[in-house]
Amino acid sequence: MKNVILSLSLIAILYGCSQTSSTSKVAASQSPVESFDKFFQSVVDTVRQQFVPDRRVNIFDVKIKYADDKVTLKGVTTLAEAKTELLNRMQEFLNRILTANKNIVDSISLLPEQSLGDETFGVVTLSVASMRTSGEYSAEMATQALLGTPVKILQSGSWLRVQTPDGYISYTYAGNIKRMNKQQFNEWISSPKIIFTENYGFAYTAPNSSDAVSDMVAGNMLKLEDETEQYYKVSYPDGRIAYVDKKQSKKSDEWISSINLTGDNIADYGKRFMGVPYLWGGTSSKALDCSGFAKTVYFMHGVILQRDASQQCYTGQPIDLSDDFKNLKTGDLLFFGSKAQNGRKERIGHVAIYIGNKQFIHEATQVKINSLDPSAANYDRYNTNRLVRASRIIGNIDTKGITTVESNEFYQKQQ
Repeated sequence: MKNVILSLSLIAILYGCSQTSSTSKVAASQSPVESFDKFFQSVVDTVRQQFVPDRRVNIFDVKIKYADDKVTLKGVTTLAEAKTELLNRMQEFLNRILTANKNIVDSISLLPEQSLGDETFGVVTLSVASMRTSGEYSAEMATQALLGTPVKILQSGSWLRVQTPDGYISYTYAGNIKRMNKQQFNEWISSPKIIFTENYGFAYTAPNSSDAVSDMVAGNMLKLEDETEQYYKVSYPDGRIAYVDKKQSKKSDEWISSINLTGDNIADYGKRFMGVPYLWGGTSSKALDCSGFAKTVYFMHGVILQRDASQQCYTGQPIDLSDDFKNLKTGDLLFFGSKAQNGRKERIGHVAIYIGNKQFIHEATQVKINSLDPSAANYDRYNTNRLVRASRIIGNIDTKGITTVESNEFYQKQQ
């Protein structure tokens, strides 16, 4: 224990802390164990910030406990390099501070967790699956995933912690996902598919039947089994069989080949969602949030964007907003929030799609069109005054944060 007490006074010196007097006051007011716990946790936080600056796309949930001259690290992470860095830092610190070497108890698990076995893949089985910030229905909705979306399963239980093709990590009820091993997943992902192209509809138990197997929304994908003159016979990831009207869907390869990614087509497609209500975390034609709207419009053109506006704004080609918005092109994304100033970082909280003539379409209580022009009847003073940046997606496909259904690794066979 003497070693522990003496080492508290050395923490600031060895790690360049400029607040030596403050550190001494903390040490004097807390027990040695409490002081070490807090310092060690600060090391964890430093490693987390270095390797996982965005907790939406990677995990580093690690806690540290110092007791009986023993350091225990417990938690989970998706990054082996982050775990290695933390262990190295902690061992170096212990070797320098304490006169005797102290062992570290490593209880940090790498994800996917071993209990999953080889079932680390999955496919969404509902028309729209809600994904939450933690494993309970009362938790905030983080995002949604559409029927047929491939996911990586990271942790199991009655709720699964999963990652979607945009890299987003969240929780969904286990019944929303069909778990698969690599072979099953590769068979699914390489099979012919259909994509539902209307905003709303149903899959039926038989041709010309009114008995539904499930509802359908734009972007739902199912395995193609057969076809009649008017219907596609399809199967769900969980094995259910249904029939989908050909007028409301396309074979996925024909859909991909028919895509014409232009600004005008993006703008026209966005207008199909006019009046669709706002839903925090929504990414389907049933209800959307602002970034979910932009994401869905582009997905129906084969493009996979990042999930949130604060992620999307750092992808694509930045566009100069000066000169009365003349540099903007139809299809560009507009980002709103607050600029960096007075030591505060830039904050992005809203996104819209530019549709030309100083107008933009966005999800704000409902999907609607507003203008940047003060003389326009639909002028949006509030958002115009907080326009921060713009980004061009078209022409920048397969650059950082922008993939396609063809190029995204989640939609490819796993090696």
